[in-house]
Amino acid sequence: MKIIVNKNALDSNFKKHVHNIITIAKSNAENGRTAFYYPIPRNQGIEALSLINAVEEETEDSVYGGYKCIKDGEIKFSIRY
Repeated sequence: MKIIVNKNALDSNFKKHVHNIITIAKSNAENGRTAFYYPIPRNQGIEALSLINAVEEETEDSVYGGYKCIKDGEIKFSIRY
């Protein structure tokens, strides 16, 4: 039996997480918060560092991971103001 990975679904799922993080960041920024936590996706083939880099690139570094941002299964994102 041959198992095939659907790379389009992996890419779509990754983009969905990036979009969710940006939406959460926007909501938190509107409420005056400068940081929030997002759980690291498990068993989905998504690495935390690639997720952080994609969010930083998409938001032009206005939302960033920062120093020691991965802890206890969560990523701490900070928002520049």
